Amino acid sequence: MMLITTSHRPTRRTRSFGHDLEKVFPNSLYMTRGKKTIQELLMEAYDRGYERLLILNVWKGNPLKMTFIKVDPKDWGYLGYLYLHGIKLQREMGFKGLNPIREDMPLIVTTAKRVGLDHLAFAQVFAELTTGKFVPRGDKSLTSIADRYNTDVLAVIERHPRGMSINFYRLDVTKERPVGPLINVKIWIMEDGRRWDYKEALRIKVPRRREGEGKEGKRENSD
Repeated sequence: MMLITTSHRPTRRTRSFGHDLEKVFPNSLYMTRGKKTIQELLMEAYDRGYERLLILNVWKGNPLKMTFIKVDPKDWGYLGYLYLHGIKLQREMGFKGLNPIREDMPLIVTTAKRVGLDHLAFAQVFAELTTGKFVPRGDKSLTSIADRYNTDVLAVIERHPRGMSINFYRLDVTKERPVGPLINVKIWIMEDGRRWDYKEALRIKVPRRREGEGKEGKRENSD
């Protein structure tokens, strides 16, 4: 499905996040970045047969952004970006030592039962970014959806006070609760112009910066 790595000089928490994602994206691999360039990462992903490259960008010690890139030496390109409020690792949700999924099974992307149109739109976007399959939830249980598509892993889009969340279920581990990681998304942007910002959606006014303020900007480790 995808090769997962980080920006240069990642923190321990960001590396743990990458390992957690490896355990919920079937047939994916987390790889230490080292000094590799984007082009070298793309070739590595292509040689391994992956369709996506996922880079976890860091700011102030925590994952700030998830960057998704299409893997194709003739037509590679950035697909979209998720800007995060924060994450909750699998170990923080009570799960340690999960094994990666090395079987060929789809990642099903769906929603919680009572969500808005924004959540439905994001579920479709997340499926597109990850090469997963979007399945409308309706009144169906997660178990029935998983059985229909012969999979053990689902990404569920849920409500969050400041945006929306992605929670992951591993039904081979437990059918009772999500295993994580829990990802809180505040903004998503696609290269084709589609985007969503929780402040815009909730009509939250953002204070204007004073003259000269923020010229340095908050710098993220995104290379």
